[in-house]
Amino acid sequence: MATSVRPDFVVVGAGPAGAAFAYYASARGYSVEVYEGADFAAKPCGWAVPLQIEKYIKILSDAILSEINGFRVYVDGQLVHESHGQRWGYIVDKRLLIKSLLESATVHKKYVDLTSPTRPRVGSMPLQARERVVLAPGLVGLPNIASETILAVQQIFRTSRAIDTDVIEIWFDSNLVGYYWVFPRSQNIVDIGVGGYEGAESLRSRLRSFAKMKLGHIDPITPIKGARINVSGVNENLLTRNVPIIGEAAGFVYPLTGEGIRPSIASAYALFNSIIENNNPLDRVKSIVKWVNLQRKLLNKIRASSPETRARVISSLPLDVFTSLGLGELSLRQLLRALPSLPRSVASILRTVLG
Repeated sequence: MATSVRPDFVVVGAGPAGAAFAYYASARGYSVEVYEGADFAAKPCGWAVPLQIEKYIKILSDAILSEINGFRVYVDGQLVHESHGQRWGYIVDKRLLIKSLLESATVHKKYVDLTSPTRPRVGSMPLQARERVVLAPGLVGLPNIASETILAVQQIFRTSRAIDTDVIEIWFDSNLVGYYWVFPRSQNIVDIGVGGYEGAESLRSRLRSFAKMKLGHIDPITPIKGARINVSGVNENLLTRNVPIIGEAAGFVYPLTGEGIRPSIASAYALFNSIIENNNPLDRVKSIVKWVNLQRKLLNKIRASSPETRARVISSLPLDVFTSLGLGELSLRQLLRALPSLPRSVASILRTVLG
C-alpha cells in the first residue's frame, strides 16, 4: 500500500464504474484510493450516453461535447427511423468525465495483480481497505471473465461536410450482426465506428469504406482504435462477492447496443449504496440486469436469423419500441400494442425473448 493507514475504500480500475464508485464514496466523506495502470479513459468507444444516465450522476457541462436532440437510423442505406426535437443524451469527453469523478480520490498509477481476483495485490502487497476493496478493471484486468465479446473499432475525423452537431446516426448492414455509428463531437469533428461479430481486419476495412462513403474526403485525426466489448450478460454473483466486481467486467453492458457507461455507473451506484445501507446491491439494478440479459437472448436470436429477417426486425419496429428496446426500457404495454403490426417472424422473436 502507498500509505500506512488503510483507506475506507480501495478501487481497482478508473473507468466509468471505478471512477463513479470513487465519486459516490468520496462525496459521502469516505477516503478512497484508486489504482489504474493504463491511461485514463483509454478504451475507445463512442462516448455516447442517454439522458437516463442522470438518474445516477450529473454530467458536468465541461465534459459534454455535444447535446443530442435527434437521431437517424438506416438499414442497408435506407432511412427507416428518424426523430428530432427531443433531448436524448450527450456525447461526452470521457477523459474529462473520469477526471471530474476522481477529483476527491487519491489515484495511484500502478498495475494491480488480479491473478487471484479475491486477493488483489500491488507487487507482493495485498490491497486492503477498512470497508471494501472494489474491482472495476474492465476486460483488460480480467481478460478471461467474459464468455462472449464483440469487437468495435472507431476513428475520429475532421470533415468539411455540413453535419448536424446534435444528431447521431446509426447504420445497420443486414450482413453484419452489429452496426456503424456517426457521432458528432463538434461542428467539423465526427467520430465514426463499427462493431459486430467480425474480425479486426474486416471491421477496419468496413470502417474505412463507410467513412469514405459518409465523408467523401477522409481526414483522420486519430488512428483506428479498437476494443473488445463484453456482451455476455450480467454475472450477478460478481456484484455480491466479498471483493465485488462492478462495471463491464461484471457484464454491465447492453449487448444490443454496446452501451456500457450508463449501466457500469449504475452498478457502482448500486454497490456503494448497498454497502452503506447494508442491503443487496442487486435490488437497485433489477431492471438493468433484466434488460441486459433479455438483450443477450435477443442478440442470440438475431445472430441465428437470416440477413433478410434482421433487416425486417429493425425496419418494422415502431419508433418508440425501437428506442425503448435499445435503452432497456420497453414496457409490456408497448410490446403488446406493437405486435399486431409486426411481421410474424419479428413478432415471434420478441415474444420468445420477452416472454
